Amino acid sequence: MYQVGDRVLYGIHGVCCVKKAEERMLDGTRRLFLVLEPEGQDGCQYLIPTHNAAAMAKLRPLLTKQALQLLLSSDQVRKSEWITDENRRKSTYRELIARGDRVALLQMIYSLYQHQAKQSEQGKKFHQCDENFLRDAEKLVCSEISAVMGMDADSARSYLKSQLNKM
Repeated sequence: MYQVGDRVLYGIHGVCCVKKAEERMLDGTRRLFLVLEPEGQDGCQYLIPTHNAAAMAKLRPLLTKQALQLLLSSDQVRKSEWITDENRRKSTYRELIARGDRVALLQMIYSLYQHQAKQSEQGKKFHQCDENFLRDAEKLVCSEISAVMGMDADSARSYLKSQLNKM
């Protein structure tokens, strides 16, 4: 169970801090909820029911600095399989972002970086939908990089690019 003050990843919302645990009445039963506050979004809070396994499964502890560096330097995240069918790619990327699996997100980002570079070399534009998926995936990954490495968002994005582009 998470404690007040813990920093966690919460689904598609990125890094949040557990502000408090509070009991509330729900259908005549007292239930425990975690109150999360996303970093950088003052006044915004998420109420997570601890009795709901699906909701709790969206919470993940942050990686340590060492674990994050190992993950970013692993060959596992440098798998580039471009999905040529646009509808299938959109569906797959939506699912990956919603699931929040770090390795899958990094593979997706790497694939999008590779495709973006290829498009640029050929004098072609990077599709807007791919740009949007890249931005959303980077936001999730970079929020954790920022929190763990103590970087601002732009530095985290530069760090991510430099790590994934190392061969």
